[in-house]
Amino acid sequence: MKKSTISIFIKRFFFALAIGFLFLPMIQQFKKLVELKPLNGSYATIEEPVFKLNDWFEGKYQKNQEQYIDQEVGFRNFLVRTYNQIHYTLFDQARANNVIVGKENYLYDENYILAYLGRDFIGQKKIVDKVSKLQKISDTLRKQNIDIVVVFAPGKGSFFPEFIPESYEPSRKSITNHAAYSKELRKSDIHFLDLNTWFLSLKGKTNYPLFPKTGIHWSLYGEVLALDTLSDYVRAMRKTQLPKMIIDRVENPDTLRGTDDDIEKGMNLLFNIQDLKMGYPMLSFIENEKDTKLKVITVADSYYWGIFGQGLSGRIFVDEQFWYYNREIHSRFLPQSKLVQDVNIRQEVEKRDVIVLLFTDSNLPNFAYGFIDQLYDLYFKTK
Repeated sequence: MKKSTISIFIKRFFFALAIGFLFLPMIQQFKKLVELKPLNGSYATIEEPVFKLNDWFEGKYQKNQEQYIDQEVGFRNFLVRTYNQIHYTLFDQARANNVIVGKENYLYDENYILAYLGRDFIGQKKIVDKVSKLQKISDTLRKQNIDIVVVFAPGKGSFFPEFIPESYEPSRKSITNHAAYSKELRKSDIHFLDLNTWFLSLKGKTNYPLFPKTGIHWSLYGEVLALDTLSDYVRAMRKTQLPKMIIDRVENPDTLRGTDDDIEKGMNLLFNIQDLKMGYPMLSFIENEKDTKLKVITVADSYYWGIFGQGLSGRIFVDEQFWYYNREIHSRFLPQSKLVQDVNIRQEVEKRDVIVLLFTDSNLPNFAYGFIDQLYDLYFKTK
């Protein structure tokens, strides 16, 4: 075969190959040649638009059809992950909402960085006013033998400040909501458990990490320690006995579990980010007939999901409701969640023994998410 013939053959081959690659997404769309891993995160599924003449002339149909085709194109998930991987690898950028890539590939939600640096400080007066309201509520409920406990969970920015990117000027730190709230709460006689400060005191001293590298929340190991400390605090506060949680053993697998890589999953990358070696406690509970059956409402942010969702707190508190951001009420005794706005808050509170308000530092600008103001108005608002 002559060189010119070989050259033409090679050119035609690569041209055909290129054309074939161009048609691959279309073939994948209709034939599903390869089963692709779905994208993580919240994605609204777009239904194929129905043709309507008015929508056509207004341009709505074309726009909706374009969005639908973009969603259905073959290999879309792979292309999205490739795009995200390029930005992460080359530019240290996360193509995910509010996610910041820190030093040594530690991942943050930006709000935790801002909370640690004091960039979200709401002002001393607002904090003093809210603690003052909470004190009056606490005094009122205590007369009915109901205790309020404020719990501050640690944030990833405060726990790992050394990995915050230099672009945030981490040396320029001012007063934080956590520091101001802690000072006011310690001046009051409100029950207060500062797990943020306690976690920092344990840093580097525990057998397993208290925070993962690529997750936003405390580790599964950390939340077990947090619940154990909270139950000990409530036990001493109520001068009673509660079921005791025991760590039988700790598994140390190569893969992460639960929420320990929740930020990374939301980034939808092609390749895994190397993480820390995490520990996963295997638990048992010691119960006896002298244990008090405490009824508890926990108003909390997402840091409490793991504790509640695994049924751990349900083994210690016999009747617990989790008021997620003071919006949704979750309970193992409810067939499905319900909204806080649909219940009589005062009646629900007065059925309980303990009210726990658990929030991490990034949520302190909206501490308790209206719960304190709602109770204050119910008990003290002038009619």
